[in-house]
Amino acid sequence: MSSTRLVEMVRHFGRDQDPLVRQRLADIVIHSRVAAYTNQRAMAKIRAGQLPGPEMSIAKLSLTNNMTRISEFVAQVLGPRLVADTGEWGTYAWSEFVLGTPGLRIAGGTDEVMKNIVGERVLGLPKEPPGPDGR
Repeated sequence: MSSTRLVEMVRHFGRDQDPLVRQRLADIVIHSRVAAYTNQRAMAKIRAGQLPGPEMSIAKLSLTNNMTRISEFVAQVLGPRLVADTGEWGTYAWSEFVLGTPGLRIAGGTDEVMKNIVGERVLGLPKEPPGPDGR
């Protein structure tokens, strides 16, 4: 998701002078850049013939968290225009993105599984104890 499109949307709807909107937009840009650097680190390992470590799990978590941030931000800026097809530029087209975001939290491994991988492989936390059935 391009931050340029978000800036265009904010300007189009006259929200570019709202300090809260600008702060949330800056937060999205910062988190997106951090995610891009994490992806670059993983790809550099792959190009060097190494297997990526937990970077891919961290990248997946970053992606879904950033998409959630963007969805919430778009809903804040557009309000009811998000679901009402008025034909106005930059409104209804976002609804597909917003509605698809929760599904990505499951696709490619749930966020909870990714958090377990990061906790065990990066932070060195112990594995979860087995349940009553021994698994």
